Amino acid sequence: MTCPQSTADLVGLIRNALCHLRTSSNYSANNSQDNCFLNYTNDKLTSKGASESWSASIINNAQYIVAGCENPRTFVAVALQGRGDLDQWVTSYKIRYTLDNITWIDYRNGAAIQGCVDRNTVIIHYFDTPIRARSIAIHPITWHVHISLRCEFYTKPNLTPFTQVGQVNSGNNTPMLSGSGEYNVVVPVTFPVEFHKIPDITLNLQYIDCTAPQNNQVRVKVDPKNVTTKGFDAVFATWSDSKAYRLIADYSATVLE
Repeated sequence: MTCPQSTADLVGLIRNALCHLRTSSNYSANNSQDNCFLNYTNDKLTSKGASESWSASIINNAQYIVAGCENPRTFVAVALQGRGDLDQWVTSYKIRYTLDNITWIDYRNGAAIQGCVDRNTVIIHYFDTPIRARSIAIHPITWHVHISLRCEFYTKPNLTPFTQVGQVNSGNNTPMLSGSGEYNVVVPVTFPVEFHKIPDITLNLQYIDCTAPQNNQVRVKVDPKNVTTKGFDAVFATWSDSKAYRLIADYSATVLE
């Protein structure tokens, strides 16, 4: 699976404060990882503004900035930008990552990735395939004047399931007792909490009170119909010579959010 060449549907990890940041060294308190996100600018009207980048205090190939997440995420791209208030930027770098925070892996076996060419142009690198990791690090290899950068890691949205469950009852002595052919009963179901989008519904019959006088083969089913964010219709049905006195089904409704 190749990575999409757009950040439109991706999540900026640093911009949205979805990770912890640590660096190998900081030139000063005003050159820390706090200033590393893309397009960061200081307050130019006073002398209190911090530098417009993270800047390392030691200038060698052992420097890095690492983003760590509590749970694994799917990384799709990394973006680099130079220091906004001085001509300093990283011209090449490598990426390392880990899923268990013990064993680190070199992306592309440690090959250099093209970095910045000036202060403000954002250079985005899309990974060859998405990277599954808890922590990911930028290791500068070469730089212009000083190791300084602003950056962003782009990940796929980290969605989690939200599920509501319940039970739906066809009632007693329903129209499914009469005649032959297909008969059904429609029971409206309202979710305890409204979903933000239409959920997937699963229905399982857990109580069946039926007869099939002629061939002893019971035919019953239940299907969800007219599903909305607020509820759905549970449609109980029999056909042929099956007669249903009462049917009960368990439902689960799930969305990813």
